[in-house]
Amino acid sequence: MTSAKSMIQSPTRQDRDRLEAFFEAFSVSTSPGNSGATGSETTLSLVGHDGDVAGIVLDTTRREAGPAELLLEVAIDFGGAANPLLSALPARFVVDLDDQPVLRTIASAFLAEAKGQRCGRQVAVDRLCEVVLLLVLRLAIERGDSRPGLLAGLSHPGVQRALVAMHNHPERPWRMEDLADICGMSRSTFMATFPKVVGVTPAAYLQSWRIASGQRALLRGEAVKSAARRSGFSSPEAFSRAYARQFGHAPKEALAKAMEGRG
Repeated sequence: MTSAKSMIQSPTRQDRDRLEAFFEAFSVSTSPGNSGATGSETTLSLVGHDGDVAGIVLDTTRREAGPAELLLEVAIDFGGAANPLLSALPARFVVDLDDQPVLRTIASAFLAEAKGQRCGRQVAVDRLCEVVLLLVLRLAIERGDSRPGLLAGLSHPGVQRALVAMHNHPERPWRMEDLADICGMSRSTFMATFPKVVGVTPAAYLQSWRIASGQRALLRGEAVKSAARRSGFSSPEAFSRAYARQFGHAPKEALAKAMEGRG
């Protein structure tokens, strides 16, 4: 019989990296942005001069773009408040493209497709926006954050390993010793380091990720029992209680909405 320890020490090619888990768990959708937009969407703006893209602004504050010309603005829904990565970002994250040639090229292609009317335009816009968002989030993780939070955790050389393990396999019965071993730390060091970096205990973060994973399963139309099992809860009842505490309603309501959307 394969032990839990041997399983976590032998990652397969199917294991996802720091960003892949978020893009698999939370779908990205875009819509035209405007100054009167409301809701929980994050705004992605391309700014520049004379039509040339010089920067990207990821913003939840609805502030003006600044001295640069606003070339394009779209509202991004990346799972809303349930996505811990977007909620961990600063309210306004700005990327100067002078030293980001690859991202600048993709952003320029994104702008051209958004402004044009060629066949397949919407598909191209959605795909290019997703790539732009991914590369911006990669930069945010690489820059890290001096404040405790998920960005700081994903940029920490040890803690990020525990986070990736939890993201990849929420269904596993993780022990703190297992996660500490993945990080190359003693249990006591891990238990002291994780909350200092991430801002919550490993158990609290794992619980919140499991609930978010369960919610995404429900929105895909999975039954409550399947969502509970997939996200690592001991029973549908345990999942329902945790879900109701987090969102204020039973998981069956989310499933019902998902099924209505498919109708």
